[in-house]
Amino acid sequence: MNPDLSFQNMQLAEAIAALALDRFYEKFARLIENISGYQNSLIIWLECDQRPVPLFADVPDLRASIPTRRWLEEAYLLDPAYSLYANSSEAGVYALSDISPDEFFDTPYYKKYYAVTGQSEEVLLLIRVASSSAVLITLANKNPETHAVDAVANLAGYFPVLSALCQRHQSAAGGEVNFSGPLKKAFGNFGRDHLTEREREVVHLLLKGHSTRSIAELLDLSVNTVKVYAKRFHKKLGVSSQAELFSLFFEAISLCPFDANIDPLTHYLSITQSERAACEKSIPA
Repeated sequence: MNPDLSFQNMQLAEAIAALALDRFYEKFARLIENISGYQNSLIIWLECDQRPVPLFADVPDLRASIPTRRWLEEAYLLDPAYSLYANSSEAGVYALSDISPDEFFDTPYYKKYYAVTGQSEEVLLLIRVASSSAVLITLANKNPETHAVDAVANLAGYFPVLSALCQRHQSAAGGEVNFSGPLKKAFGNFGRDHLTEREREVVHLLLKGHSTRSIAELLDLSVNTVKVYAKRFHKKLGVSSQAELFSLFFEAISLCPFDANIDPLTHYLSITQSERAACEKSIPA
């Protein structure tokens, strides 16, 4: 028997033995890393209108890092991996490069949450557990000899088994995960007091990494019309670049009260105006 196959069978047996136990996702991570040839995995629970819940990270520094914590708190809303789940895409194995908007790898989001890790060629597994819940596994790698296309092919062959394992584990464990609260509402409300509905659609797509041409195709508009909308919201929001828009978005989202049905931007502006007023009062005449 192939030594690698024998080791994978042993890891599969260990994962099965760990069903409904706390160590399941650790065993599951080791199994998919061996199958894919990747080094690190982050396993996340996704539920409708809830923040992601980390189930396992095989590198302690990865889960404890500021970028990862920020991703789990709010940045996930812009991630192509989360969009797979939110857009009801089919369960399966995907290379990040195959599901990302055309300019995603040039966005401030990518540079802040992906490029800083020094890893490349991310691979994703989306496992549907129920109609509104899923397990998302992100595989990252620093080994230049391992390629996403090979990892996707290897994992695809095992995917029915991997999916069944996760589904059985969640069922045996009671299927419950503690959530920290919704942010989808805040994302949808961003800019509603300041922008037209169409302008907001353009903003949301830009934040996710779509180019002007991609946005035009998605919204059935001309490229010039999208540019007009962009010019309008740049003026209204007081930003001049995508990086400034990105920064404004996260500052507003981070200060928005939990699950509040308000425009995070309006709330943010009211806070900054109050701070400026207080500062002016403190300056001696």
